[in-house]
This record gives sequence, structure tokens and C-alpha cells, in this order.
Amino acid sequence: MQVKQSHLNNTLAQTIINNTATFIDRNFDFKLGTINSNDLIQMPHKQLDFFAEQSFQNQYFIIVTMVNDEQFDGKLIKRINKNKYVLKSSNSFYKIIELAQIKSINLV
Repeated sequence: MQVKQSHLNNTLAQTIINNTATFIDRNFDFKLGTINSNDLIQMPHKQLDFFAEQSFQNQYFIIVTMVNDEQFDGKLIKRINKNKYVLKSSNSFYKIIELAQIKSINLV
């Protein structure tokens, strides 16, 4: 009788733990620690276009994250065409960036 009761209590405890963990996982977002850059998805193309245009017009200092997780910081100084810009990162470093190759644009 004790073995059956112990097994029943153990099964009940496991069920409660599993149900609680599932509830927390579905209803709360506990992403503690650093965000893995691979978890970030690419911004929609219209949003990238808008952010790039605003950054170019207002000469904002930005951080550009590419789809291969490279990051560049600087200012967009020239618009080559609708999808390409020149990013000036330092006095001697320039990068041509394509909107299709950008994951996100963030203001500094």
C-alpha cells in the first residue's frame, strides 16, 4: 500500500511540476541574461528602408547589424540607390551596405 501511495504522490508531483512549467513557459517571457543575436529576426524591409532614410537625412549615429551578425557603427553619408547606402564608420573606413543584407538598424 505504501509503495502505491508513494508512486501516486510522485506521479502527482511530476504532473503538477510539468503543468506549472508549461503554464509559465506559455504565459510569461523570462529571457534572462544576454540576448543571443541569432534569435533576432530581420526587420521588415519597409521598416529598414524607413530607418535608413531617416538616419541618412538626419545624420544619426547608428549601429547596423548584418544578417551574418557583423556589426558596424557610424553614419550613413551617401545614398547610392533605393537599397544601398555608404556607411562611414571612422575617418578611413567606409562600408557599402545593402538593405537586404541588414538584420537591424539601431540608434546609438
